[in-house]
Amino acid sequence: MTPWERVGSATVREVVNRFVDRMFDDFVIGFLFVGKDRERIKLHEYEHAARVLGGDVPYTGRPIPELHRPLRINAGQFRRRLALLRQELGRAGVPDDIGAHWIEAQLRMQKQITDGTDCGAPDAAGG
Repeated sequence: MTPWERVGSATVREVVNRFVDRMFDDFVIGFLFVGKDRERIKLHEYEHAARVLGGDVPYTGRPIPELHRPLRINAGQFRRRLALLRQELGRAGVPDDIGAHWIEAQLRMQKQITDGTDCGAPDAAGG
């Protein structure tokens, strides 16, 4: 049985809907979503999650790097996103192994999404 079959589309949709709502409303990363189409992002997050979990749902969004690179997302903002996703996975009762699989898929995309900087103060060398 695939993770998709174990969790089911309704649970994935529930997690994604709450996750996207939290990102839009979040005090750390919400600014990244100003002016964006919430329902469209929910759709593409759902499609991506379905693919990651073994569902037969096509991803109809633009390529991930093309979409995210211009936003200059740093590693701290990316970690905040993961924290919100982890919370929603737990809230929905997604089994730990499936949640870990979902998070791992996100982590594999970090270099495609982030700009290579972190959220910490610049070091003494000015970096």
